[in-house]
Amino acid sequence: MSTLARRFTIICLIFVIFALLMAAAVAKGGHRGWRAGAADACVFHPALACSVQR
Repeated sequence: MSTLARRFTIICLIFVIFALLMAAAVAKGGHRGWRAGAADACVFHPALACSVQR
């Protein structure tokens, strides 16, 4: 029973690390997408008078 509990704990820890990495990748990827969309809107619609934000 001890071996089974140890294996389950290891699998759960690996899953948690994977889930945190995926959440960070999704959050960072979505943020970059909004900036790219804003830049595209400024290029194709000059009347928007966009400014550069860093």
